Amino acid sequence: MTEAEPPGRRADPRLPWAAQVGRFALVGGLAFLLDAAVLWLTLRAGASPYAGRIVSIALSIVFTWWLNRRLTFATAAPPSWREFGAYGGQSLLGAAVNYTVYAGTVAAGAPVVAGLVLGTGIASGFNFVRYRAILG
Repeated sequence: MTEAEPPGRRADPRLPWAAQVGRFALVGGLAFLLDAAVLWLTLRAGASPYAGRIVSIALSIVFTWWLNRRLTFATAAPPSWREFGAYGGQSLLGAAVNYTVYAGTVAAGAPVVAGLVLGTGIASGFNFVRYRAILG
């Protein structure tokens, strides 16, 4: 990654909003599969459902940053630590929403998968708007 971004090399503004939503849903679906797989692996390794979820969310943030910048928003600028930091920072609020819904659902006695689905679903719409401001 480069340290700074050249100005004027952001995403193609002609990419329709609807196309971005569709691509965001595709990236989100793939991220959900990664998230679920990592959570399952951490649970099998003996982690608590809460610690495992932190690991799965962290890996999903990195995964979605890469795919959203390439597919969803077609960002032309080379990846940079600055962009990743901004994306990661914005992701923390979405992750807090996701984790809070997940933890509340699991604490209420629902299956882990129910918390995973609810947390991810609620945070997704919130994240799209925030990520579009950074990458789009």
